[in-house]
Amino acid sequence: MSATLTAVGPGVVEFRSGDGYQVADVNFPKRLVTVVAMPYERPTEIIDRGRVFTEVVSRGAFDGIEKRTSKIRANRDHSWDKPVGKITGLHSSRKDGLVAEVKISQTTLGTETLELCEDDILSASAGFGLLRRDDGRVWDDAEVWERNRTVRRLNRLFLDHVAFVPNPAYPDATVIDVRQVAATVPVDATPNRDRLALQLVIEQQRALYEQLNSRYVR
Repeated sequence: MSATLTAVGPGVVEFRSGDGYQVADVNFPKRLVTVVAMPYERPTEIIDRGRVFTEVVSRGAFDGIEKRTSKIRANRDHSWDKPVGKITGLHSSRKDGLVAEVKISQTTLGTETLELCEDDILSASAGFGLLRRDDGRVWDDAEVWERNRTVRRLNRLFLDHVAFVPNPAYPDATVIDVRQVAATVPVDATPNRDRLALQLVIEQQRALYEQLNSRYVR
């Protein structure tokens, strides 16, 4: 699978993005979403400003990330003006890759995100960068270019944020669990009417993005 980056290299927060956006809006109670934010040892074709290369994230690239769990936030489409929650747990040694537990906020965008995750429409994506030393310099082995600079291996990374996206660069960056947290669910005064109205919004938004996809995605 291929993807486009914003930029590559030291001092840059990198992420993967693509086409096929879909949007919904449903009011659900507070939930936790568990995702594989960055799979390990999965070669992926990357397109960076016209240049094509293969990228591999080494197992252990996020070792020690658990210490700064509370400082990492989650958003939609790698956009900081679309916050949806915060990271409450990180597991860097899981077999599948870097696993993150995300507490989704009870906002309109947050409940929409839960619905789309539950419907298997959204996947996970990591906003990351090359890990730096205490003096600000990037570790020498943070990234290693191999095979005449056609393969980029990432060995030391920091996690800037987790995003929910329609089609991640890494096929295995997925939502693996959506589970409800014990909480008091607010009672909606007009649940049936509001749910029907929200469902109409969902259908209209999905129809719109299907039209956009058919026009621009080939």
